Amino acid sequence: MGTTISFRHIEPDDDIRMYVEEKMARLHKYVETPLDVHVVLSLEKKYRKRVDVTFTLNGTVINAHEVMDDMRAAVDKIIDKLERRLTRHRDKLRKHREVKPKYASSFQEEGSAKTIITRTIDAKPMDPEEAIMQLEASDNSFMIFRDREKGNICIVYKRKDGNFSLIETTGKNA
Repeated sequence: MGTTISFRHIEPDDDIRMYVEEKMARLHKYVETPLDVHVVLSLEKKYRKRVDVTFTLNGTVINAHEVMDDMRAAVDKIIDKLERRLTRHRDKLRKHREVKPKYASSFQEEGSAKTIITRTIDAKPMDPEEAIMQLEASDNSFMIFRDREKGNICIVYKRKDGNFSLIETTGKNA
């Protein structure tokens, strides 16, 4: 996490610089990727301390500012603001990324109702050996993946005799 601290209309102070860096490190627990945070500490009208923070998170620019009489209090207040914003952003992304069935259709077959649930699976690129290792580690009966060398969609499943079978697809790649 890189933090750039600029001082405007005030003398650079190492104590406040270390304080800001320490507080900005708290933001790292809310994101997976390292952040490049730009902090501007400035003095307005000889008594108002202003803190501006700007950074980009997955293409979204997040910025905040706070004006108070004490610089440390302004930094604390802005950290609280940014933590709330990052928590909201993280929750929104989690809600968006949830795997939900796109649709469920039911049909009648000899008087009993059956439901077909469809879900989308991201075929990750891997080798067949790696897919077998992941299949053994999971409770699933099959694994869908994309072959790294050929780019084809493949399915590996465990047979009744304990061995594994591999199904490779051909044709147009999705």
